[in-house]
Amino acid sequence: MATQNRRGANRPQANNKGRIDRFIDGISRLLLVSLSVAAVYGINMLFQAVNKPVTEIVVVGELSYLQQQELVDLVSTEIGGGFLTIDLEDLRQNLQRHPWVDSASIRRQWPSTLSVRVIEEVPIARWGEAGFLNRLGEQLDIVDNSALESLPVLRTQFGSSQEMMESYQMLAALLQPTGLKLVELQRDNLGVWRVETARGIKLVLGRDQLGDKLKRLALAWNSGLQNELDNIKTIDLRYPNGLAVAWKDGSLIGAQHDIRANADPSVIG
Repeated sequence: MATQNRRGANRPQANNKGRIDRFIDGISRLLLVSLSVAAVYGINMLFQAVNKPVTEIVVVGELSYLQQQELVDLVSTEIGGGFLTIDLEDLRQNLQRHPWVDSASIRRQWPSTLSVRVIEEVPIARWGEAGFLNRLGEQLDIVDNSALESLPVLRTQFGSSQEMMESYQMLAALLQPTGLKLVELQRDNLGVWRVETARGIKLVLGRDQLGDKLKRLALAWNSGLQNELDNIKTIDLRYPNGLAVAWKDGSLIGAQHDIRANADPSVIG
């Protein structure tokens, strides 16, 4: 009977211990939640403190045609977000859409600066009387173009600047075996291509198969036509299997066996 009384006496103590344990557990959970909230709040406050607006844009790289302020203004208008939330890749792609920008890279500099490195496009050819084209055929605006007068000229009444640049690059490469340098490329409203070289020799190519025709010219050139370099006025490549040469003295000959010497001079153009 005495043993039963002792067990009964322990029950209040056990209940009290359980309540204390639950209280401590509740306090622990509350503290854990409070610490988590405080940590999130602290991280958010720190992020907001760091993610402040960009205060400076620094442009690095050698620029000949672009102005640094022009690039700074361009980047400024495209910035969306703070120092940490700016999408640098999207910003870089937008910058590279500028015709004068060949490639660009952008990085963050602590605490609130963007460093922009730009490689500038190079003018490849003049476009008509006043314009200029880059390697993709995109038009470039140049205020002072006095140093670019030696660039080849592209003129067309038929087709786009991109098509003209592609054709120029192909034809210039195909002319390399002859040593003739292309200085002017024309395409008239009928789609006929004409080339003028640095030595004053004019090439009439016709409308199509330009690559095949210049390969034919290279064969004839290396077969002895190059020896008449100073005497040639025009080379007409519109014939299906050969070419015709007009000399500076006014005579006309066929440089292939199927080109007759008495071919119509009006074909030479």
